[in-house]
Amino acid sequence: MDRIGEYLVRRLVGEGGMGKVYEAEERLSKRRVALKVLRPELARSEEGRRLFLNEMTILASLDHPNIVRALSCSEVDGELVMALEFLSGHTLREVLTHRGRLPWTEMVAIAAQITAALGAAHRQQPPIVHRDLKPENVIVLPDGQLKVMDFGIAKVMQALSKTTTHSVGTLQYMSPEQIDAAGIDARSDLYSLGLCMYEMLAGKPPFESASPRELLNLQCTQPPPPLPEEARVGLPRGIERLVFQLLEKHPDARPPDAAAVLLVLDDFRSDGGGPRPTMPAANDGPSRTGGTEVPGVTGPRATRPRDGGGPRDSVPRIADTIGLVERAAGPRTIGTAWAIAMIVATSLAAAAITYVVRNRAATPAAAPTSATKP
Repeated sequence: MDRIGEYLVRRLVGEGGMGKVYEAEERLSKRRVALKVLRPELARSEEGRRLFLNEMTILASLDHPNIVRALSCSEVDGELVMALEFLSGHTLREVLTHRGRLPWTEMVAIAAQITAALGAAHRQQPPIVHRDLKPENVIVLPDGQLKVMDFGIAKVMQALSKTTTHSVGTLQYMSPEQIDAAGIDARSDLYSLGLCMYEMLAGKPPFESASPRELLNLQCTQPPPPLPEEARVGLPRGIERLVFQLLEKHPDARPPDAAAVLLVLDDFRSDGGGPRPTMPAANDGPSRTGGTEVPGVTGPRATRPRDGGGPRDSVPRIADTIGLVERAAGPRTIGTAWAIAMIVATSLAAAAITYVVRNRAATPAAAPTSATKP
């Protein structure tokens, strides 16, 4: 069995532009991990290696149920190595490919977990901005829980490849400010979140083109098209409005942070976790992405994720008047105690009316009187 540092390599899981991913076992603890080994040419920059180690050290401090945990990072024989928790599940991309557009209730449950992950990373000091949020970087576990992976990798890749003028990230999910190589903060991730939410509802991204130049132009200058009519059936206007707020071109026009987005999403979650995404059947065969093995799975309903960060009262909330009006106009239910009280009151009123009517019928009529004498 091959060995990389303190890890025994079991097999190659996948290979991509960043490097290779292995299933491995920590030699002493026997813990199963996913090892990401960067391509050797990416590790030749001294500045890039320093940034990689700094960023991965920060990522290792992230401990949130909706984030793939970075366990350690190191340099082994000139190679940069990152150990991640090993997960089995499907990517959100595979779920969307298998099912197409999702019901809005499932979209809200998924988006809430992604938003909770973003909020946890953005609250770090300094804040950790994902920069490459997309369905391929979201893992759906057997129990319906979601995990976001590859936080900060785009920033590391930019430094390692020494591209200071070219934005790093997947074109389909890049924010306008990222495309323009302008200053990027947490609101850039919120734009990418809006793109993912739109795609989950519509079954396709808002901006599509075979030409990268045209695609970038659409992202920077054109408003997103309205959602298809079939996607708007039953969709609360508050959720629809949130999606388009997230897709505002200027960061200042978007929600201020992930916590504000999560507050709105929570208003439209009917129970603790909402319906979980339906996975492809087990006989679809395994696929692999990032540091995860992805076999077909089934599992129980997801539990509601906790944002886990600070009091919510201090977070600005997006007003949702339309949503409140919609709920107020919906059907109402009457409690059992009120129903009994109303029946008793009605019965007593009916008895009182009957009593008065009977008494009047039993009273003899008075003799007629005259103002004149006989």
